[in-house]
Amino acid sequence: MPTIDIGGQAIHYLEAGAGEALVFFADDLHAASAYEGEVARLAARYRVLAFDRPGMGGSTRDVRYRDEIEFDPWNYRADLACHLLQDLGLDRCVVLGVGGGALAALHFAGRQARLHRVTALRVIVDSFLADLDGRTLHRALDRREHHFVRHGESLRRQHGDDWRQVVDADTAFLRRLADRGGYAVADGVLSAVRCPVLLTGNLNDDVTPGIAREYARIAGLVPDCSVFLTSASGHRHGEEHPLMWTDPGTFWGVAETFLAR
Repeated sequence: MPTIDIGGQAIHYLEAGAGEALVFFADDLHAASAYEGEVARLAARYRVLAFDRPGMGGSTRDVRYRDEIEFDPWNYRADLACHLLQDLGLDRCVVLGVGGGALAALHFAGRQARLHRVTALRVIVDSFLADLDGRTLHRALDRREHHFVRHGESLRRQHGDDWRQVVDADTAFLRRLADRGGYAVADGVLSAVRCPVLLTGNLNDDVTPGIAREYARIAGLVPDCSVFLTSASGHRHGEEHPLMWTDPGTFWGVAETFLAR
């Protein structure tokens, strides 16, 4: 993975493929390397960029701009993506975000792209809630310990030998956010997204309770919005989050149809 300096921070990123740029926002717990299979699939059509935010994966552990992160971590990630694109000489892209990365993708399309004179062409956002109350966020974080039991070695490969400190720091930060009442992407950000948007998810995903109601609300704000929800993944461990991983056949069938539209 190459490294680029953005604001005095060493940012590690994956790059694969050629053609129109596509920015991939990973879920909060994961590094870009967790999505190597998805990146390879997208690279058949796009120049895919997936980066590790500061403190995660192969990026610097010397995190700066903590005031911006504390104020709005997902808007900060969207801003960082715009700087990555600008440093690479790119001014337009498709966007894909999963889980917490979906919030960054919406901030990118609804706010940061316009501020940086970048054009968002299409957005796919998978398995998320744009309005997260504190209780729902705490419950989602409770499930992380179950994930660690089965996927500790994968997290070590993504983040390095300090993986537990990395993910514990992220969990502690999100716990503080939940204690303050949770988080919501502002309606003004959602209504400012001018490109086509696809929302995907699973109705039985424990991380996203009430997803159907939430997606209906978002679809009423985003001017050009499509929604796809399924009710079961058939995943061997009974996991339902995110749809991209638990039912990849269904997810990619819908996503690729949307991208080719």
